[in-house]
Amino acid sequence: MPFDGKNGSKNYKELKSMPKIDGYSRITILVTVLSGIFLGGYIGKKVAHFLEVCDLFTPDIVDDD
Repeated sequence: MPFDGKNGSKNYKELKSMPKIDGYSRITILVTVLSGIFLGGYIGKKVAHFLEVCDLFTPDIVDDD
């Protein structure tokens, strides 16, 4: 790691300043995760419907009478 040169190995350039955290980071993560969940569910539902229409996958109906 490159050194600053003042205190030898104690001060690393990479660790001197903390990055600023914006206030919208949690909202951005929440929107990204929720949109991924809803989009994945929608695509999964459409693929399951397509497979059922084409008779490639049909759920087994078990009658336990």
